[in-house]
Amino acid sequence: MLMGIGVFLLAKFKWALAMLKWTKFGGTFISMIVSLGAYAALYGWKFGVALVYLLFVHEMGHVIAAKRKGIPTSPAFFIPFLGAMISLKERPKDAATEAYMAYGGPLAGLISFLPAVVLYQYTEEPFWAMVIFMGAMINLFNLLPVSPLDGGRIVSVLSTKIWFVGLLLLGVFVAVSPSPILFLIIIMGLFSWWNRAKEGHRNALLSYEREKLMAYRDAIAHWPTLTTTWNLKQALSAEISAAAQAAQSVEGKRMIPFLHDDERLAREKARMDRHYADLTMNLLQEWEHQPVEYADADPSRPIPSKLLGIAQQTADNKIQQLEDELKQNRAYYVAPASVKWKVLVAYLLLAGVLSLFMVYGHNLMELYR
Repeated sequence: MLMGIGVFLLAKFKWALAMLKWTKFGGTFISMIVSLGAYAALYGWKFGVALVYLLFVHEMGHVIAAKRKGIPTSPAFFIPFLGAMISLKERPKDAATEAYMAYGGPLAGLISFLPAVVLYQYTEEPFWAMVIFMGAMINLFNLLPVSPLDGGRIVSVLSTKIWFVGLLLLGVFVAVSPSPILFLIIIMGLFSWWNRAKEGHRNALLSYEREKLMAYRDAIAHWPTLTTTWNLKQALSAEISAAAQAAQSVEGKRMIPFLHDDERLAREKARMDRHYADLTMNLLQEWEHQPVEYADADPSRPIPSKLLGIAQQTADNKIQQLEDELKQNRAYYVAPASVKWKVLVAYLLLAGVLSLFMVYGHNLMELYR
């Protein structure tokens, strides 16, 4: 019946839906209605309304927390049987800021079902007991210390190693009670943990590339003072050959992550050596074929090469990008001990309160079985 009503409304009000798609919150409204219809078709409209309400308030908690930190977000978007989500339009400056925004969701989620506690006390309707249990369970689940769940983003301030512990616990739960959603979260969590675990390797490579770029930039600045480029070409040819041999010596070898990280880093450094040697040689050859220009046709006043100037500026821009990325990577998960203690206490307190409400809601529901 509900599906029939939905088809009828879609047929009669297609123009309104088309306009909603172009509004800021059109996607939120449409996805909310679709999710509500899906939940209502299987579990009834009261359950659907309650679940969509709980998810919406949870996501609004993230939005409010993000706005307090000055970080723009997308509107909420609902995905039937998976929940709802928002996306950040820029990366937080550090893990503490990310944890603050993540905490906003479950905290708002806790507030969202407190009216149901009061309503149950007055009416003793089992529906409100279900809302209490469902609201507490959804938000407690989100506090699991697995990235990309809220709990994983919160505990990252303490240590991202906790992610792996959370994955192990979640893996045991999935083995006992298989669930496609939980399996998907494990896959996403593994990617997050893997990327974090390999960040040291990434930073080492970024640092090496920065060194290569600085040497490349300094070499370019020295070229106009050379009387001949013969020795420079010979040195570059030897460097290209050595880098090619170094890369070939480890090419094709099977490398086990973590066990062969040093060998993998050496291979990538050799590839980078070859890249910058080729880049330098090509630039040198192009520069040599350009005629020298003089100010007012005065041989004692050569005009700096535009080609070399552009190459130096490009190198400077890339160096700055690498330094910014390195700075952010190294400082992102660094937080004072006082902040870590606050995050830990807030996390445990919220998890404890939600656990109590979940048990409370479950006990109330048992009364009506």
